[in-house]
Amino acid sequence: DVNVDKTTVDLYAKWEADGAWTGSGDVSHWLDTVNHKAFLSGYPDGTFGTDQNMTRAEVAQMFYALLLDKDVEITTSFSDVPADAWYAKAVNTLSSLGMLGGYPDGTYHPDAPITRAEFAAVALAFANEPAAAGCSYTDVSANAWYYTYVAQASSYGWIGGYPDGSFRPNNKITRAEVSVIVNNMLERSADARFIDRNQ
Repeated sequence: DVNVDKTTVDLYAKWEADGAWTGSGDVSHWLDTVNHKAFLSGYPDGTFGTDQNMTRAEVAQMFYALLLDKDVEITTSFSDVPADAWYAKAVNTLSSLGMLGGYPDGTYHPDAPITRAEFAAVALAFANEPAAAGCSYTDVSANAWYYTYVAQASSYGWIGGYPDGSFRPNNKITRAEVSVIVNNMLERSADARFIDRNQ
């Protein structure tokens, strides 16, 4: 407790990174975790579409918007990603960085909805030195291709399972779920005072 004789007190904090901590799940090497940039927007009808699925194109565009360095040599392209598509730059950039992959036939399937397991894999591509982790979801086998991604994303606190102990890796991910996960990745939390002032 501090007694002050002013109605307003300004407090300041200053710190510097010493390079000793790499951070479990730190994405700041790739994504903008400093500026509070919008990464999803609503629809013209005034809705956000919380329960709508995210497509592979939308996921690429979302992460591209948060990417710190967009000046990337494009080394990858896909037969079903037209050069003039709204998502082409995002898909080709992130694929060239190795963050996104396509299919063996050279396609990307931009309009296909992405699953919870697939999204965990994409999200983990941005982590700084991901650590080995385990998980005990009832529907995530240790032999599944996505086991490591789901386990690591869960251990970082980015994504969780359901009350029945399942993860539902093959469920299509919703915009609401993506919002929670990406805010967790960026270590963002809601500013209650701002929300109260801007009802």
